[in-house]
Amino acid sequence: MESGETMDYLAQPAFGQLVGRLRREKGLSQADIAGDGVSSSYVSRLESGHRAPTAQAVCHLSARLEVPEDTFLARSPQMVPALLAEGVAALEDSRHGVAVEALTAAAEEAGDVAPELLWQVLWNLARAHEQLGEHAEQQKVLTRLLAVGETLNSPVLQVKALVGLASCAQLADNAEEALALAGQALALSERHPQVSRADEARILLVLAAAESEAGRWSDAQRHAELALEIPSEELGPLRAQVLWTAATVAVRQGDADRGLARLEEALRIADRKESPLLWGRLRLAAIPLVLGIHQEVTSQVEQLCREAANVVDLLGDRVDEARMKAVEARVAFHRGNLESAAELAREVLAEPDILPHQDRMRIEILLHQAEIGLGRPDEAVTALRSVAERLQASANFDLAAEAWKALAEALVRAGR
Repeated sequence: MESGETMDYLAQPAFGQLVGRLRREKGLSQADIAGDGVSSSYVSRLESGHRAPTAQAVCHLSARLEVPEDTFLARSPQMVPALLAEGVAALEDSRHGVAVEALTAAAEEAGDVAPELLWQVLWNLARAHEQLGEHAEQQKVLTRLLAVGETLNSPVLQVKALVGLASCAQLADNAEEALALAGQALALSERHPQVSRADEARILLVLAAAESEAGRWSDAQRHAELALEIPSEELGPLRAQVLWTAATVAVRQGDADRGLARLEEALRIADRKESPLLWGRLRLAAIPLVLGIHQEVTSQVEQLCREAANVVDLLGDRVDEARMKAVEARVAFHRGNLESAAELAREVLAEPDILPHQDRMRIEILLHQAEIGLGRPDEAVTALRSVAERLQASANFDLAAEAWKALAEALVRAGR
């Protein structure tokens, strides 16, 4: 700051609210950020909005909080809405990196905006991170989003944030955390009828997915059936996802006929014109399920592959592309093209932060199966056994069972 220059700082109470938020984010007390000329009581009065900031105080606080001084400058009231609009437009155009840039800037500038506007910024930022497969960043944004929902005393918004956090935990292979967060969301939805039936279905889907991975089949089936009971007209496109989840649970419980019936219904009701990306993603998700039932590349699998590939090529993001490559590896394996299966699996695993943990583990299992079939059994058998033991130790019983079964089948085919 040049000598004699006056700065237009945020007005109270926005200035104090920003100081308090930054301090709490860093785990500091008011005494921790006090110092020469800035006492703890002065910090307290600043945070409560009862004292106006001075240049000396701003200089001191920016140093203690490790942020630039211009963090505390007043901004144009239109800056955050403008950045939000830019971010949402980029998100709708599938320019997810641009969306993250604009929305992150909006979140950083949002110190004194209304919590309702901050909610919109963070919600869309979380969506952008999700589309990029950046689940750790998505989780951080959703944690902040949950606090905003609590500030607004809105159970509807809290449920949305909790469902997002539960999904992140499930994708990170933390089933117990996912179940706890989804349980909180379910309890809120049961106490507050204003929570939509669609959000109730999303809660049940997260619960069913986490319970399936943990081998809690009766609970997974119960929650999938509860989601199926929600009237279709209250779900819209989400109905197809409910059916697909119910199909997955049924197949993994050994009821292939019921699973196939629900899968066929999910594929039939998805509207290609209304939701082309969802239509393609359902087909992409259906391929491993059909392969698992028939254990061969049927004409249905070939058709699903073509349809999914067309959508992913036109509309897909990095996650969709990785899922498509994983599916191609699985199809190559079932066709007996083990070299191609192994090569595709290695390409998927070379990008560690794209696919969820469970999907990566399944591709690693496939890679080691292919390596055993290619006559390189010693190292692959050891690696596959290690995968199975790790999954079992982490209570991921469903995947562990898949790994042990894959190891046994691979050893039989290798004549060992």
